[in-house]
Amino acid sequence: MEKISKLIDEVENLKKEIKKSYLFRKRIYTIKETSIVIGVSISYVQKLISTNQIPYSKPNGKLIFIRRKDLEKFLMRNYTPTKDDADTILANNLLSLKKRL
Repeated sequence: MEKISKLIDEVENLKKEIKKSYLFRKRIYTIKETSIVIGVSISYVQKLISTNQIPYSKPNGKLIFIRRKDLEKFLMRNYTPTKDDADTILANNLLSLKKRL
């Protein structure tokens, strides 16, 4: 009986993981899906929406949808590049200036 219980738990965990991996392929999320994807509470996502920090759509006046690209843009808004990134940007800018001269 204990083995069956463990198997059921394992199947439930696998179902949750499959559901999560499916979310990362979607282009549009609900509030609940958004909270799962970014790892915060539903109430925090609702706060972000109510303060217009994340763009959203409300096509029928009730359900709220968030595009993945808008969510990614929000998450990366305070991006800090690494030193290597900064060096690459500098090198590219220098090359483009050299080509213009």
